[in-house]
Formats: sequence, structure tokens, C-alpha cells
Amino acid sequence: MKGLTTDEIMEIALELAGFSEIPQDSGIHVPGKNIKRIILSMDVNVGVLHMAKQMDFDAVVGHHPCGVLLKQGEVYRRHIDLLEKHGIPREKAMDALGESIDSTVRRTENQRFRMMFFESPNQTVLEVDAAKILDLPFMNVHNPLDETGRGILQTKIDEVASEVSDLKLRDILTLIEEMPEARYAKDQYGISPRIFVGEPDSAASKVVFVHGAKTAPSPEIISFYWENGFKTIVVLHATFETLEALRKGGRGNLICTGHFLGDSIGITPFIGRLREKGLEVVCMGGIIDIQNVPS
Repeated sequence: MKGLTTDEIMEIALELAGFSEIPQDSGIHVPGKNIKRIILSMDVNVGVLHMAKQMDFDAVVGHHPCGVLLKQGEVYRRHIDLLEKHGIPREKAMDALGESIDSTVRRTENQRFRMMFFESPNQTVLEVDAAKILDLPFMNVHNPLDETGRGILQTKIDEVASEVSDLKLRDILTLIEEMPEARYAKDQYGISPRIFVGEPDSAASKVVFVHGAKTAPSPEIISFYWENGFKTIVVLHATFETLEALRKGGRGNLICTGHFLGDSIGITPFIGRLREKGLEVVCMGGIIDIQNVPS
């Protein structure tokens, strides 16, 4: 079997998401070809790279960005794109959230500029340096896989909403819990989707999965959705401070899927495409491989 190049692996991810170019939170850091065996990990550190080299893997593909991507925070601006996609006028969203989003983008770039280990322990330049020394192809694919997962879960939510006239919050929770990635996350990590704001019998009303914009939405973004008729927001995760602030407001519903589960929804089809091409894919670090569920 002829292996793939790092470019071809990236193209598979872009095609799944419907993207024409690589977003700023993804990249090929050490290019390679004739790749047949890869490690696919949520995060990649120097230890993972050494392990891959010692075990004769041809490449390592991470999900989360590494520190060499200085402009990765720009992807956070996609929150405005998502609001517009759900029918909220762009100008209205920018008026309400533009300053807050600009601040988050600048903060992320400043963290990358400072390169302080304690600010981003899994996003340094060490990984790329080590991969180069080891002569090991290394890349990461973030936003394309997040956008793929966002589309998958939003479609499922919309299908249920079209069939159930009196949709409850518990119905959305059950929908997520029944996904194969959710069963794996519960069995292997003890983590299940949760209702963090709202009651199970609350009306779900309009439901949106807010994902695919670098990182979780701020309290301001979630509140803005609530104010504009989206009563139920589904996210991967939120900081404790965000959850506390939103609980006090109580203007809508909030479900968190859990990080590994939420990210893996979009990674599952990527794994499938790579295997269709003949690649051996070993998943670790929180990536849920539903084709190889432990007994």
C-alpha cells in the first residue's frame, strides 16, 4: 500500500468540513510522505512523539493547536459566523460581542507571544522542535474536525426538533447520551453529558450546538444566544466561573457534552476516512475510537 502525505491527510479533514483552506489553528508542522501508521491524539507532547518514534509510527496527528500557531486565536471570531448562520444579523452580533471577541483574540495571541509554559502547558514550541529532531512528521487538525462535529450534532438536534412538538431539555440530553462516543466516554472516563443550567422538564425551544470556533463560548456569547430566542445551548465545556455566572442569570438552558465526547463527534468520520485509505490509526489522549471499543 502506498502511504499518504501530510498534505493528503489534511485535505481529508478539510473536505469533511467543506473548507477550502487550512484555518489558523491547524497546520502541518513537520511534513512527511508514505505515511501508513499514525498516532492520533487530542494533545501531543514530547513524550508522545518519542513513543511514536520508538514504536515505528510514521506520523503523529494532534487535534489541539501547538504553540507555533501564533494567530490561532483568530478562529475565535467564527463565533460571529455561527451566530449569523443561525439567523442573527452579523451587525447586531458585532455590536453586542465584537469588543469582547476582539479581547479574547488579543489575549490568545499575547499568550502565544509570551510563550510562558504555565499559561499553555500543552501548546509550546517543544513539540515541533522534538518532531524535527526525531525526523517524525507532525501536524494538528483542529477547526475542520470541530466544524464537522458541530454539523453532525446540530443536524441530529434539528431532526429531533422537527419530529417532537414539545421538545424538553431531557430529550436533548438523551439524544447526546445515545451517541456511541457518549457511551465510550461514560465507560472509559466516567464522564457523561450534563445539564448545567435548566431542569430536565424545561422546554428546550430552539437548540444550538455552539462549537467550532477555537474554544468554548464566553458567558456573553451564551447569554446573547439566550436573548435572541435560542433557549438551549449545547457546548463542550465551560470554566467553573462561566457556569456559576450563567446559573445566577437563569435565562436559558445549558448542556455540556464533556470535552472528549464533544470533540470526538467530529473526529470519528476523520478516523473512518483515514482507515478507508488503508492507514493504521491508533487513538489516544481522549480521542474516542468507536471502532475499537475496549471489551
